[in-house]
Amino acid sequence: MKNTTLLITGANRGIGRQAALELARTGARIWIACRSRHDAERTKDELVALTGNVSLFATHLDLSSPGSIRECAAMLQREDPVLDVLINNAGLMARARTLTAAGVELTFAANVLGHHLLTRLLLDQLKRSPAPRVINVASDYAGGLEIDDINFDRRGYSLTLAYKQSKQANRMLTREWARRTASGGLSVYSMTPGFVPSTSLFREQSPAAKVLLRALAPLIGRSVEQGADTVVWLASTPSSPGASGAFFKDRREVACEFNDPAQERRLWEMCERLLAGGRGDDTHSAGADDPLPESQGLVR
Repeated sequence: MKNTTLLITGANRGIGRQAALELARTGARIWIACRSRHDAERTKDELVALTGNVSLFATHLDLSSPGSIRECAAMLQREDPVLDVLINNAGLMARARTLTAAGVELTFAANVLGHHLLTRLLLDQLKRSPAPRVINVASDYAGGLEIDDINFDRRGYSLTLAYKQSKQANRMLTREWARRTASGGLSVYSMTPGFVPSTSLFREQSPAAKVLLRALAPLIGRSVEQGADTVVWLASTPSSPGASGAFFKDRREVACEFNDPAQERRLWEMCERLLAGGRGDDTHSAGADDPLPESQGLVR
């Protein structure tokens, strides 16, 4: 993968860091994008030391901030005109219901809207690649999405439900991305890493939930290497691993229960409204990052 450029979000720990490590060993050029600039730089330096790959670069990216996402995308447009693989890995669980400055629940803003906007802003670089791929790290732990109540205005907030609905949205948007870019050669995949208890994702869980997770870890838990394996495979396998829009587990395409084209389109349109309107992006301006038309693909 020496002539391949990737961007990995949340690459400073857990599955993202492991994927960055393994892909760095292939000689790939990798952008490590993290909410903490210090963590991004530290991780870059550690991975360079471990792999000898000096083509690693750190960048700041706060997926809950449309402004930060735009700054990151603009920087990448200047530095790397071609992007071969985008790995949308970063994710969070927020203990308390928190709204971003744009008025969107934090978990949904970071896990869903942030990656949706980042993908949209990087389409120009992706379409210049001979075989562009987007990999969305989703989860088996998904469900409960209410498109009309993503902010929990009507429901009681739960960090578990907020996370689960964001992962359902990741899987649904993967298929909608696949439909809308079908004519342009972009392959978009979602995957589940399984239950990886050693990551920091669960740090906001209650003490009782942490006890349960520790009890489950020996039974169904996976190592971070196992969790990252399918991500690395999807990013690096020379041949196409499957149809665009597919959902993967353990390097195999598996059926996704959230398969509803009408709802997927509705979710997409809701995300576009949030990003373009008063509740999603206070820095929006008309132009290249306006919502994609239904028929627009990646035209070379």
